[in-house]
Amino acid sequence: MRRLGTGALAAAVVLSAALPPAVAHGRGEAPGHRVVVDGLDNPRQLNWTNDGADLLVAEAGRGGPECSPDGACAGPSGAVTLVERPGSRSPEVSTPVEGLLSIATAPGGVAAVGVNGVDTTDVPGQFLVAGYDPAGPPMANGSLLVAVQEASDVTSVLAWADLQAAEEELNPDGAQVHSNPYAVLYVDEDPGGAPDGYALVADAGANTVWKVVPDFTTQTEEQAPEYEITAWATWPTTALPDGTDDPAGPAEFVPTSLTSDGDGNVYVGGLGSERPGAASVVKFDADGTELDRWDGFTAVTGVAVDGEHLYVSELFGPTPPALGGEPGAEEGAAGSADGSEEAAAGTAGAADPGAEEPAQVPGRVVVLHTGDPKATRWGVDVPLPADLATDGRRVYAAVNSLAPAEGIPAGPQNPFGAVGGGAVWALDFSQARRVEPVEAAGPGR
Repeated sequence: MRRLGTGALAAAVVLSAALPPAVAHGRGEAPGHRVVVDGLDNPRQLNWTNDGADLLVAEAGRGGPECSPDGACAGPSGAVTLVERPGSRSPEVSTPVEGLLSIATAPGGVAAVGVNGVDTTDVPGQFLVAGYDPAGPPMANGSLLVAVQEASDVTSVLAWADLQAAEEELNPDGAQVHSNPYAVLYVDEDPGGAPDGYALVADAGANTVWKVVPDFTTQTEEQAPEYEITAWATWPTTALPDGTDDPAGPAEFVPTSLTSDGDGNVYVGGLGSERPGAASVVKFDADGTELDRWDGFTAVTGVAVDGEHLYVSELFGPTPPALGGEPGAEEGAAGSADGSEEAAAGTAGAADPGAEEPAQVPGRVVVLHTGDPKATRWGVDVPLPADLATDGRRVYAAVNSLAPAEGIPAGPQNPFGAVGGGAVWALDFSQARRVEPVEAAGPGR
């Protein structure tokens, strides 16, 4: 999977006891999700600021006016949005970084790529951005950018780590050479000390998580520090001679999401070639040794942890429509593990864009207890979710993550019916349904 989600739209706990605080419905609030911020263009990764109080949102943008013969349209519409006090009824929203490269291959900015990931560092006012270097050729210039707020209304941005060059030199998966950075996680080795951390970058194109270690002794006021880049984790890639995924081969992991827990362990979510049940979340220690694994997901695009619970976004979960399932089809939708005639009838008619009722936009967020290998999974419908973040009380999700701010209208090229605009929701799990891991079909992972 080289460009996440573009083809799909353009071509067509046991919970130990009660639900944990971040899952339970808050008192005095109406049931259902709460919109924290809307009007976002293709929102992707969520992350917390250094103090853990405010939420960062990576906006991939909506492309722009500079179009190539192959239909890719680029422009400076990528951004980083800051949501201060997201748990309040009136959060403050600002854009500390804007004007970053965005590339759309579908009309209207649908499924654009650009600012796919963002995190802060241990330098106040500094952001790491997983995206693209505008100085390089479109779609072949994966880069880790550094953005620094120099004044209240001025932010300088420079390309720092050249991920495309690392992919060309190292090619860890031994397949097609392409970088598509999708999430970044800054690891602060000494929170109370001088700048000393490093970055992990989930590169969906390289099928690798890169480790980028800066040499702060080389840093100046005009120049970012030199760095060393290595493959922290990588997965095998099955590819056809033209570089596309081989549907007859094993599903690719395709890392899309990163988070960490209080013990320094790192969780990596993978897309699993968008095949039902082929996506996974893998837990590593800080050195990259695999500690645990949860399988049976579909198209993972976000992970978050809070103590004993793992939250997972399934972009098209549980069944991607491009692979034969109806949009929004649920195992157990009518109370059975494999669905029923009633459930099938309810989604089959709605899948037709010309039908009276629009199709349900697919997507789901799942929660499970990490301490029990046989833990029951609970899920809530969330449209086209990307990354997740939790503060231990609430779970936030980037939703309609393949849509520009105004959404996607119903039409013959959109199998889902009308899709809302990009937004961030605070989720409500009070009416979560029990869901089962999906058994992967085909030749396996």
